[in-house]
Amino acid sequence: MAKRYYVRNTVVPFEEDFTHEFKGHRNICVEDLPPWTQESKTESKPSRRAVSRVLSAFLNTGKGGTVYLGVIDSGEVKGLQLSADQKMHVIDSVNDVMSRYTPPVKKHRYSIKFVPVCDTDDAGNTGATKSLDQDFDPVIAGRPHVLRQHNYCWCDRDAVMKYNAGIMLQDYIIEIKVKPWDGNDSLNKDDGCGPMVNIHPIHDDEEGNCFFRRQASLVQYTMTELARLTRHEVDESCQQKIASLKREITQLQRMKQDSAT
Repeated sequence: MAKRYYVRNTVVPFEEDFTHEFKGHRNICVEDLPPWTQESKTESKPSRRAVSRVLSAFLNTGKGGTVYLGVIDSGEVKGLQLSADQKMHVIDSVNDVMSRYTPPVKKHRYSIKFVPVCDTDDAGNTGATKSLDQDFDPVIAGRPHVLRQHNYCWCDRDAVMKYNAGIMLQDYIIEIKVKPWDGNDSLNKDDGCGPMVNIHPIHDDEEGNCFFRRQASLVQYTMTELARLTRHEVDESCQQKIASLKREITQLQRMKQDSAT
C-alpha cells in the first residue's frame, strides 16, 4: 500500500464543512494558546482558538469529523515541522484534553495520524524524511512532556537545537479524527444514554462549554437548547425502534400464517 502524503502549498481537495476543519497551529487545549493570540484591540474574536473546541463539537454531533493541523483556512497545505518527541507531545496532549472532557472520552473513539508533507519535486519519495531525526540531547529524551501551558516543552527546545545545528525535521499534517458514534460497538455500551435509547453522550470541553458542529462553524448550546435537542434525538430514536419492532411483528405474523397453511 502506497504511503499517503500531502504536497506543500497545494490546496486539499475538500473544504471546511460539517466533518472537516483546518487549523494552522497545534494548540490543543485552551492553556496551550499564547497570550498574544487572545488579545484584541477591537470587539473581534481572538485570533486563535484551541483545537479542543472542534473535537468536542465533532463528538457532540455524533457524526464524527477530522481536524487537519497544518492546513490553513484557505485549505492550503503548510505543514508543521515535528520531531519524534514533538509528535509524542501532540499525542499526549490530545489524550490529556479528551480525559478532561465531561464525561471523559475513551481512546477508541478517536485517532491521531501524522501524514508527511513533501515538496512537489520529491513527492514520489514519500518514505524519506528531510534528515535523520535523532535525539539531540539524550539526557532529556524520554522525560514526561509538559502539557497545559503555552511555553516551550523540553521537546520543543530540543527541536530548536536541532534546527540551529542544521538538522531539518520532517513536516507533517496532523489528522485528529473523531469517529462517528456507533451504539452497537461493545466498547460504547456503558457510554450511551440508556439501554432503550441508543444516543451518543454529550461532552463539555475542558472549559465546561458545550459545542456542536453546524456546517463549517461551531455553535455553543445553552442548557435549554441542549434539552430540546436531546428530546428530539430521543423521539427520533424511539420512532426508529418502534418501526423496527413493527417490521419484526409483521414478519412473525407472516411466518405464522405460512406455517398454518
